[in-house]
Amino acid sequence: MTSWPVTARLRSPVAKYYAYKTTEFVSFTTAIWILFVRSRGLSFAEVGALNSVWWLALVAAEIPTGYLGDRLGRRSAMALGTAVIAVSTAAMGLSETFLQLAVVYGAWAVGQTFRSGSDDAWLYDLLAETDATHEFAAVRGRATGVGLAIGAVTTLAGGLLADATNYAVPFFATAAVTALGVPILLSVPETGANGGDFTPRTALRVIRKKLSRPPLRGFVAYFALLFGVANMVYIFDQPILRDVALDLGVPATATNTAVSASYALFSLVAAAATFRAGWVESRVGVRRWFLASPLVLAVAYASVPLFGPLAFPAFAVARGVTNVSSVLGNQYVNDRVDSVGRATVLSAAGMLYSLAVVPFELAGGVVADALSPAGALALFGGVLVVGAGLLWTVERPV
Repeated sequence: MTSWPVTARLRSPVAKYYAYKTTEFVSFTTAIWILFVRSRGLSFAEVGALNSVWWLALVAAEIPTGYLGDRLGRRSAMALGTAVIAVSTAAMGLSETFLQLAVVYGAWAVGQTFRSGSDDAWLYDLLAETDATHEFAAVRGRATGVGLAIGAVTTLAGGLLADATNYAVPFFATAAVTALGVPILLSVPETGANGGDFTPRTALRVIRKKLSRPPLRGFVAYFALLFGVANMVYIFDQPILRDVALDLGVPATATNTAVSASYALFSLVAAAATFRAGWVESRVGVRRWFLASPLVLAVAYASVPLFGPLAFPAFAVARGVTNVSSVLGNQYVNDRVDSVGRATVLSAAGMLYSLAVVPFELAGGVVADALSPAGALALFGGVLVVGAGLLWTVERPV
């Protein structure tokens, strides 16, 4: 049996962190999300507008909620965000109109920002109490890996649940599981330095100091490029997978099941890769990983227009690379930020990553209409490699 990667004193809080991350990844809605929104009578243009609401709300709330995490406590911020997401998930299942859905999207994004910087800051400070911060990637990676594996199962279950009942029920089921994260979080200790004197002016000074100069300036720009291209793929993968399934002889009435099964498989691959993030950090190293990641993604994307069925391994590899990159990226930033202000800096970096997605999604949609989704993948894989190369030339990111 694999031993705990933390001291005995921290085993209980870390175990609860694993349980919390599990409730975060459980989702019965992943494979039916767009189908549900479309069933409400929305056009694809309206679906795109809803995505814009999500990203804009995410960007607008990222720094304020990160600041609150430092000021009020990371555990409290995580619990509040979890509660908001649980309520928003249930409300999603009840929403009928574009306006109702837009409000839910916005609230959901705000809830997510309460967790995005605070959860990593909380875990890092917990490990710092026993000088075990070097194990952040291992603990975070294992928690994410377990969550993704469970998420794969619930993704399949959600499709079956929707077929057996209706689209709303999977949202209610997800909300119920998400809500379990609140009592779990309230049972863990608070971590980090006292943020009572952490004023907005101090927060802005910390952000400017940490993100406007090396070593984080180049890294955040580099990761934003990687994050932007990787997230753009999600507007292409479902139609590509559906078309490939049809070409392989899957009946039109079963293509949604094929896409759901593919999503579950991708989650399992990502889970296995992320579970070993600590091993990747120690054996491969952060610098070599981020040097190779853009090239790996570009090759995977370029293979899709050459031979359609390669989309399945290509998307599986892409999920694994992006999830491991997220864990290692957070380790890298955490190692270079003090306890006071950690959640704020992580949230500010997250805001920049979110901003990077918007132009890529807008440009990606235009290119996909002009060429094809597969052609757009190959093109932006090239953009990723060229952009990464330029950043390494201007300022070594890692």
